[in-house]
Amino acid sequence: MKKKLTLLAAFCVAVTTGLFAQATPNAGFESWTHNSFPSYDTPDSWNCTNSQTSITGVYACLKSSSFHTGTYSVQLITKSIGAPLNQLIPGVVTTGTLPTSSTGSITGGIAYTSRPDSITGWYGYTPQGGETGMISFMLFGSGGMSDTIAVARFITPSATVTAFKRFSAPLVYRSANAVVNSIWLLASSNNDGATAGVGSTLWADDLNLVTNPLAGITEYAKAEISVGPNPASDVLYIRNPGNAKASIALYDVMGRKVSEQKINGTSINVDLNSTPEGLYIYSITDEHTAVLKTGKVIIRK
Repeated sequence: MKKKLTLLAAFCVAVTTGLFAQATPNAGFESWTHNSFPSYDTPDSWNCTNSQTSITGVYACLKSSSFHTGTYSVQLITKSIGAPLNQLIPGVVTTGTLPTSSTGSITGGIAYTSRPDSITGWYGYTPQGGETGMISFMLFGSGGMSDTIAVARFITPSATVTAFKRFSAPLVYRSANAVVNSIWLLASSNNDGATAGVGSTLWADDLNLVTNPLAGITEYAKAEISVGPNPASDVLYIRNPGNAKASIALYDVMGRKVSEQKINGTSINVDLNSTPEGLYIYSITDEHTAVLKTGKVIIRK
């Protein structure tokens, strides 16, 4: 039986401050460096699994001529390494530094001090065996892995997405501490306990951080929209007197989306009867996926 190499310890990250000034370098994966022997390409300012697996002839990170804009995107593929290792290797690319063993943690990252609202980008996905891919962004304070400030995580559907499709995910803030470091992590197989499917492939392009919502009507809508009660039991009431075109999504404390609903008209009711008790983060986004409002709500039955 093959075992999965746990390179995706993204939420057990040992953080040291990086040297870059930009949180998302080479965001469109247009710039690559070629390694002659063994022969493979690496996206500039990113680290990928090729550096660890090329000795076995396995390359899980590729420069792809399929793209959303520009000339290239990054292509990540879940591969299999045969005997004697017998491991499944998710294609991984990160702005951190990959561990040198299956028991290590991602280190490094990029120095960063802002508090963006969400992440966006474009992706394609071909799953195998019901697998899903992952695109995540994490912020850390001076305490490193024990000081996680915020996490944004987008999980692809376990269905084929052939044309590049836009994604967005809110940054769920857990702490008011100052941000000092950031790490992007993309993987062809999501580390959710499921068996990785060999051949699962993720394409990613044009990553972005949304830091300030749009001005004008967006700011008006942000001020007008209200959410309550808090705590809530069976219903969450959304008041939208400005009649903004928007949607509301609920996320658990691990950043997983548990529900999403369009806001039609000046008010809607979100049914919470099937949502377990606990702390949740809501994110209200407009029709352009700009974040209008975020907050915490406690569900108590």
